[in-house]
Amino acid sequence: MSIKRIAASAALGVCMTLAVTAAPATAAEATSTPSSTAPLTLPQVSSATQGAAWLAKQFNASGYIPTASTPPGVDYISTANAVLALASTGTYSAVAQRGLTYLSSHVNDYVKVDGSDGPGQLALLILDSHALGKNPTSFGGTNLVARLIATERTTGADKGLFGSQDPTYDGAYRQGLALAALAGIGVTTATQVKTAESWLESQQCPDGGWTSLITSANPCNGNPADFEGPDTNSTALAIQGLSAQGVLSTTAAAAASKFIVGAQDGDGGWGYDPNAAHAPGFTDPDSTALVIQAILALGKAPSSATFEKGSSNPISALHAFQLTSGSGKGAFFFPGSTAPDLLATYQAVPAMARVSFPFNLAVTTSSLPKGSVGGSYSQTLAASGGTASRSWRLISGTLPAGLSLHSTTGVISGRPTHTGVSTFTVEVLDAESTTVPHTQATAWKTLSIDI
Repeated sequence: MSIKRIAASAALGVCMTLAVTAAPATAAEATSTPSSTAPLTLPQVSSATQGAAWLAKQFNASGYIPTASTPPGVDYISTANAVLALASTGTYSAVAQRGLTYLSSHVNDYVKVDGSDGPGQLALLILDSHALGKNPTSFGGTNLVARLIATERTTGADKGLFGSQDPTYDGAYRQGLALAALAGIGVTTATQVKTAESWLESQQCPDGGWTSLITSANPCNGNPADFEGPDTNSTALAIQGLSAQGVLSTTAAAAASKFIVGAQDGDGGWGYDPNAAHAPGFTDPDSTALVIQAILALGKAPSSATFEKGSSNPISALHAFQLTSGSGKGAFFFPGSTAPDLLATYQAVPAMARVSFPFNLAVTTSSLPKGSVGGSYSQTLAASGGTASRSWRLISGTLPAGLSLHSTTGVISGRPTHTGVSTFTVEVLDAESTTVPHTQATAWKTLSIDI
């Protein structure tokens, strides 16, 4: 029996874990199924917020997620990833900020890998800082950006690759994550960045996907049955990194899209290795979430007909892994067990929130004042991050009768006609014109108005 190659992508490019092949969850094992036969669309507000709620409970009072060992230690990987997941939903901000503060006091405890700075770890902290409005160039007394750039190789066959660590299992993944992080804080034109982009571009295989690293043991034409060749996780992060930098060409994007479509499983999701007739894939939530984010970075909708498989699509495939009851309510599980899974949850939540890396757009309005029947009502919704060109819309619920939301100003105004509490979710979209293909940053918040 073959052993699946190490999936470094299992923790956003910063954790080396052995991913073993497991059978898909059966209908009896899956405790959550889509609530409707209609294809689901993003964002899945309830799913994302419930996942965030479960993640928030995993943090202790000190601001970190403890390991499951005895005695428990600090699970830096889960802490850093969960902070980013919470930030993607705009919920539990106090928990996320507390986690970021803890990480800022223990930078070297987290980022040092084999005695050297790990690019994936540094990139994740930059993404955390950016998403929560902090300065990554002054993070716990250190400049994360300078340290990340300093890891780039300047000579040799892998000139441009971030990190001195062995890239066999995470090269393309950590490179995409690093490029996305740098793009988030505006580092897009430096010579080092261009060299890093060139390295990642050169790693794209003829079929449009990326391997973790092209080698004789893992060639572009490798057999998926032998766990060789392009994988969905490396491909997803390569797409996000190059798209964020604005250098994903239309030709490369088209090839990547073709790979994603061809790699999709029959239930609408994805596994680490692409689905093939001679090597049928099995869907897992981690890979499905990452591919959803890549689809968003390509400027496409995961709910479009392109990705439909019968009555299922990528979103319903991911949603099927979410627990709906018990102490693990909101968490996602991994095939083979229905126990809440940290890794699956912190990767699924950003996808359900409809964000790709990097992101920092946020709705900052925390509450809305009470109104009165017949009285004039006018409140402007506020957002931070992104660029100034924004548009607003209602994505669920209803405003009080008599009120409306202006799509460009974000003003809720009018004269209420009935009493009662109305709960609704507003979404703000930020048109990003620097990426090819065109993509959008998005954020949302659920609010209420009492009349």
